[in-house]
Amino acid sequence: MGGRPLAAFATLFLASMLGGLVLRLGGHFGTVPWMLSRASGIVAFVLLSGSILLGLSITTRAGEGSLSRPFVFTIHQFLSVLSLTFVGVHAGALLFDGFFNFGPLEVLVPFAAPYQPFWVGLGVIAAWAAAAVTGSFWARKRIGQRAWRRLHYASFAAYVLSLGHSIFSGSDTSLPVVWLLYAVSATAVAALLTYRVALARPASRPAAPARRYVTAPRAAPPAHARADGKRGQKSKPGSRTRAGGRR
Repeated sequence: MGGRPLAAFATLFLASMLGGLVLRLGGHFGTVPWMLSRASGIVAFVLLSGSILLGLSITTRAGEGSLSRPFVFTIHQFLSVLSLTFVGVHAGALLFDGFFNFGPLEVLVPFAAPYQPFWVGLGVIAAWAAAAVTGSFWARKRIGQRAWRRLHYASFAAYVLSLGHSIFSGSDTSLPVVWLLYAVSATAVAALLTYRVALARPASRPAAPARRYVTAPRAAPPAHARADGKRGQKSKPGSRTRAGGRR
């Protein structure tokens, strides 16, 4: 099954559940939108963490041998779409909350929220970054492989921003299980990212040994030069008599 049918199925399923809940409540939401936003936000973060980890496992070949790369890539793409769907539920549920009075502007524009504007604004930026990365799956052929890979680096920014948004603006951070979830996710992502950076760094080459300059031995003089030298040494001045005889 491809990415588009899975994404359409997940979107229709969540929309039907949300619509059924609205019809059942008859317009009296109470604290349901706030609880739904909290739950869907945690689920969206878990799905985003899984997508990031699968993407890193593809680039680092960490899970190669156990699962095929096309299958892992399909799950990675599906988790990205599903995470973005839960982000939509997380933000859309706030529109029905009667306490903080979120509107479309506060949900879509960073730093415009009435509650924790800075940390919620980081969450809005993370959502837009995740939407850009998720949409790039279908624009891969148009923008090219190199631009697609560069755009995928925005997923790390989306993860970091969503982690800060979840910790500092989430009302469930004080729960031990939620805090443990954030810690395990951050540790796993940091470990795989460090491993990927280590693999991308070129291996250090050993230093070349120092060159030693050896003086070549002098060539021996030719044989006729050695013979001439010996004759010159024997015929020294004064060794002959004036008349040619011996002394």
